Amino acid sequence: MSILAELTNETKKYFQCKKSDLRIDNIILGRTSYTMKDSNAIFTDMNFCLVLFENSYGFSYFQSKEDNNLDSFVNKNALEILDQDIPTYFRVALIDALFCEINKKRFQNTSIFTGGLRRKATQRAKVLFDQIPENTKVLLLGAVAEFLEEAKDKKLNLKVLDLENQKIGLSMHTASIENGKDIDIEKEIKNTDYVIATGMIFVSGTADRIFNLTKKYKKPLILFMETGSNFGPQLLDYGASIVLSEFFPYYDFYGDTKYILSSKEL
Repeated sequence: MSILAELTNETKKYFQCKKSDLRIDNIILGRTSYTMKDSNAIFTDMNFCLVLFENSYGFSYFQSKEDNNLDSFVNKNALEILDQDIPTYFRVALIDALFCEINKKRFQNTSIFTGGLRRKATQRAKVLFDQIPENTKVLLLGAVAEFLEEAKDKKLNLKVLDLENQKIGLSMHTASIENGKDIDIEKEIKNTDYVIATGMIFVSGTADRIFNLTKKYKKPLILFMETGSNFGPQLLDYGASIVLSEFFPYYDFYGDTKYILSSKEL
C-alpha cells in the first residue's frame, strides 16, 4: 500500500468518531512565476493547489496541468472525495488539510523564520543542513538555490536532480542541476550519504520508491515540505529521518514564517 493510501486510512480512522467539519469551503488553483537567487531566469512551470476547510488548510505544488473541473468538490466532505478518482496534487492537498486538523496540538509550539524573503530562505537552509556533517555526499531531489549555497559552504559533495525542465542544465554554486528522469535513482541513493527531498515527491509519484530505497540502503532521508507540510511529522513513521514542515504562508510571503522540525535519532 502506498504512503498516501496509508495516510488516507489514518485520517479515516481518526475522524471516525470526531465531529469536525471536513467540508471543503474553497479550492484555489494557480500558477507561479518566480526567480531563484543568483539566477536571472524567470521560472513558470510550477502550479499550486490550496484547499480550505473551516478550520484548516492543505497545500501542494505540482507541475502537471491544473484540472479546472474541481469546482464540483467545493461544499463536499473531504473524506468522501478521497475515495474518488481525483488528480494526485488535489489528493495530496486534501490529505494535508486533514492532517492540519489532526496535528493541531503538535503544531502549537512552532519556530519562526523572520526577515525578508532571502533571509528566511537562508535560515531554513541552515536549519536543514545543520543536520548534515561537513564533507559528506548528499543527493538533493529538487533544486533550491539557498540549499545549493549552504551545501557549498559546508563543503558537501552535492548531486542535484530536478524534474522541472526550466531548471535542468543550470549550474549554481558549483552544482549542476541534472534531469531526474534520466538518472538511475537507486544507484544514486546507494552511493550517497544523505538524501534530501521536497514534499513534491508525493505529487510526482516518486515518494514510495524514494522511501523504499533509502530504507534498503540505510540512508537518512531528510524532507523539506511546503507541499504536504501538515502530514510531515507522520512521515517519521514511514522511514523519514528528519522533516522540516514550513507552514502557509511560506517564506516568500511577507511577514514571519512558521515551521517545525520533526526528527528521530540518526
